[in-house]
Amino acid sequence: MKVGDLVTLSAYAKNSSDLSAWNDRLYPEKPKLVGLVVRIEENPRIHSWTSKNERTYYFINWINKHCPGSRYGKSWPHWPGGPGPGGYFLRNDLKFVRKG
Repeated sequence: MKVGDLVTLSAYAKNSSDLSAWNDRLYPEKPKLVGLVVRIEENPRIHSWTSKNERTYYFINWINKHCPGSRYGKSWPHWPGGPGPGGYFLRNDLKFVRKG
């Protein structure tokens, strides 16, 4: 995945408790989420136990009005002691938008 790719939430993300409000099966009336990857950053807090998935943060600009702020739902997490990276997603939270 790279900057400029069109993405949506993966099934993994939609089934998580924080992002269940965007699950198509639970809320079929909501429009499909489509977003653009605008920034990719390395996790500033990498440890020996950090998984490959958790090493990279993806920042998304969603096209829809009602969209998740981060992988934690509507919240925008900040690290203690100062402003953090803002609303980020991990790679397994996202999937590419299919053509058609």
